[in-house]
Amino acid sequence: MIVLVDGPPRAFAAKSSGESTSWPLARSEPDTNWWNWGDTSSAGTSPDPGPRYGESSSGGSGNGSSPDQSRQSLPVYDYDYPLPTDRQLKATNQPRHYNLPAGAIMSLTIDALDLRNVPVISSDSSRALDQGVIHLPGTSYPWSNTPERNVYLAGHRLGWPGTGSHLVFYRLNELGSGDKITLRDRDGRRYDYMVVETFEVGPSDRWVTGRVRGRDLLTLQTCTPIPTFEKRLIVRAERI
Repeated sequence: MIVLVDGPPRAFAAKSSGESTSWPLARSEPDTNWWNWGDTSSAGTSPDPGPRYGESSSGGSGNGSSPDQSRQSLPVYDYDYPLPTDRQLKATNQPRHYNLPAGAIMSLTIDALDLRNVPVISSDSSRALDQGVIHLPGTSYPWSNTPERNVYLAGHRLGWPGTGSHLVFYRLNELGSGDKITLRDRDGRRYDYMVVETFEVGPSDRWVTGRVRGRDLLTLQTCTPIPTFEKRLIVRAERI
């Protein structure tokens, strides 16, 4: 049985630097700190955050903004972002350590992809996604007091150089059964998961955001395949 959960779509990004070990307890806006890794022409500048998911630049409703949640698309679009340079691709094969902005609710570490301490922001804004990975609002947290959970995280395959989620999930397709994923909350508590399956869905297949009876899941999502991005790559992991 699948329990559907509502939630929204869109965005892109890139970066990282030194790893933070202590998290400030005070909350702040999740779009204030910027950091970089690799060689980017826009280092030190903040990209235009653009409209919120599902909104047009004129403020009206766009694709995915219908009140009927079942018609909304899954988050994250990579259609109009530049393909990475050879130098940027090489950087994805090296450890990437991220600084955590105060607004991050948790961090994501995937040793198999050399990702360390990626900020996870619980927001559906493009600015939040530019900082790392978004937690889809309305879906579970690792600490949710429910019989089952599905912590749903989305990140860019491409994104804009000089922003926090640039190429963050570029290698997500390399994850396989048995790979470990770790989430850490703001108090340092860790939640460990093991990859159990990967598959592709369409952009409207929102059932993947729902909870599954009796299972404690973490779901990672990005766009695929490069460069058409008409589908969504889904990596499912089970709590261990």
